[in-house]
Amino acid sequence: MIRGAVPKSVADELRMPLLAGAVLAAGAFGVLSAYDAKLAVGAFGALIALVAIVVRPKLVACVLVMSIYPTTFSVGGLSVQRLGAAIAVIAVAAQLLREGVHLRNARLTLWIVAAYALYALMSLAWTVSIPGTFTGLGSLSISFAYMVAFAVLVRDGQDLRNILWTLVVWSVLLGLWWIGSYLKGVSREFNPAGDSNFFAALQAIALPLVLALAAHVRRRAVKIGLYAGVAVIAASVVSTLSRGGIAVLLITAIMIALIPHRYLFASGGQKFGFFMVTAAGFILLAAVAASDLGSRVQETLNDPNVANGRQDLALAALHGFHDHPILGLGIGAFPPSSYQLLRTTPGVFLAVHQSCLTPGSTIRSTGTYCTGIAAHNAYLESLVELGIPGLVLFLGIVGITAVSLVNAVRRALLVNDRFLVSVATAMLVGLIAFSLDSFSLSSETNRTFWMIVGITLALPALIGPARLWAGAKT
Repeated sequence: MIRGAVPKSVADELRMPLLAGAVLAAGAFGVLSAYDAKLAVGAFGALIALVAIVVRPKLVACVLVMSIYPTTFSVGGLSVQRLGAAIAVIAVAAQLLREGVHLRNARLTLWIVAAYALYALMSLAWTVSIPGTFTGLGSLSISFAYMVAFAVLVRDGQDLRNILWTLVVWSVLLGLWWIGSYLKGVSREFNPAGDSNFFAALQAIALPLVLALAAHVRRRAVKIGLYAGVAVIAASVVSTLSRGGIAVLLITAIMIALIPHRYLFASGGQKFGFFMVTAAGFILLAAVAASDLGSRVQETLNDPNVANGRQDLALAALHGFHDHPILGLGIGAFPPSSYQLLRTTPGVFLAVHQSCLTPGSTIRSTGTYCTGIAAHNAYLESLVELGIPGLVLFLGIVGITAVSLVNAVRRALLVNDRFLVSVATAMLVGLIAFSLDSFSLSSETNRTFWMIVGITLALPALIGPARLWAGAKT
């Protein structure tokens, strides 16, 4: 008998209960879908995730990747990312019970993350908005759950490939969704797939990772499909009409052009092919969206009130920092305080930020937008909410992650692991792109950033025997 096979008698005993359970589950989903289709989809996803936890916890990492994109989707009033965090905690516990901790050279990163978390928690003692700080701490907790899950669940190259394939397929599918939505005339502000600016930022991270995967597939058809996916991803960023997203996409392309081909491509010819395919997709949709893009750029040049008055928000954030320069307002406290700060900051266009309060307004007329506005700048928001120490710690996390990725590239080269060289290089490009986009996004607790941190923590244990690079700095 093959080792690990289930005896026939046991299989026979389990067949009927499993069949009955499947029939009952199908019936339950059918009834639930008649009541609430979203709830049924969410319940089905939760069932798959729970089965994955029991059978193979490491597959939960792929579920978490998928949950990062749909920021507006909720099940029974709970956001999909809150459900993802709960599943992540269970999966991490199950994996640790099975195999224990499997991290190398992660101590410095974990110390900085722990210091940042502790300082954020301590801000409850001086926050100007307790509800806002509880919201901020809750969002940070979800991000930490994602980070720990990726750090613990990624144990080998196959786990990493599973995550990359999930990211590729999901980003291409949602890229097609955004392109189709734009062609249908759906407003970028009300797309059910989520925030257009965050989606564009995530796509800028996905693009180099697709290239890393394409460099190490053997089948020509799959490679061509991946390069076609790159074109879709680039075009989908254009379809969001996100000025920051398009700018970061161009910067990402420049970084990829400057990196020697051996780090991200199998050959110089592949690198040339990448730019041809990407340029084709980009130019095609840019031609279709030329009028809208031109209007957005013209607004930026001529109208100081565009982009939700982000210059005003920056002035309000600096005003808040001036009033609380050392400790800050408290994590999550800027949005609830934003209108008060805007009202007391000279030179702002207050009417722009109150447009959602106008009867009949279609601009963010629902949700939390009218009760508070984020700073739309991760670094300014860190500064105003957690003061100078908080900004230093946040920058420390970004910096140590970048250094760790550089070290991962160097170590992978030492052991001649070309796949991990490409992945670590792609993640470094993605981290730089996301860091640049964070000048126009409040991304401190964004799951994408913490996914990068988590995978970076897992990389050293994947790169060959420790003795081959034990002498290198970390």
